Amino acid sequence: MELNKNDRRLLKALQRNARQTISQLARELDLSRTTVQKRLAQLESSGVIAGYKVKLGDRYAASTFQAYVNLVVDPHFSHSLAQALQRMPEVEALYTVSGKIDLVAIIRVSSPVELDNTLDRIGELEGVRDTDSAIVLSTRFDRR
Repeated sequence: MELNKNDRRLLKALQRNARQTISQLARELDLSRTTVQKRLAQLESSGVIAGYKVKLGDRYAASTFQAYVNLVVDPHFSHSLAQALQRMPEVEALYTVSGKIDLVAIIRVSSPVELDNTLDRIGELEGVRDTDSAIVLSTRFDRR
């Protein structure tokens, strides 16, 4: 599906607040309700919109610790390692990347002790050769 200008505007509006009603979106974008409803249905059916989710607020983020964990892994264990990380509730996302590292895991925990324990558990997984982590201190902006 090729996106037009209004599709991109609709996606940006939904990224800011996916809980808006069709009427609110129509007013914001200066489009008819029918047009917004039709475009949303097409974006969903084509897979451009895969779902809607909760964006965590500053209050929640301030009460947790988020870290980016760079992993260098043995390629023979890549698949099983990804499965093991997926089973860990502290791991919010896992990305394959290019360069000297192989994977980046994003973790969120509620305390420094939990962060330390989670990093230890990740480092002990079979196939992990090396890790390097960075704790997120603040978020300047997040368009997701």
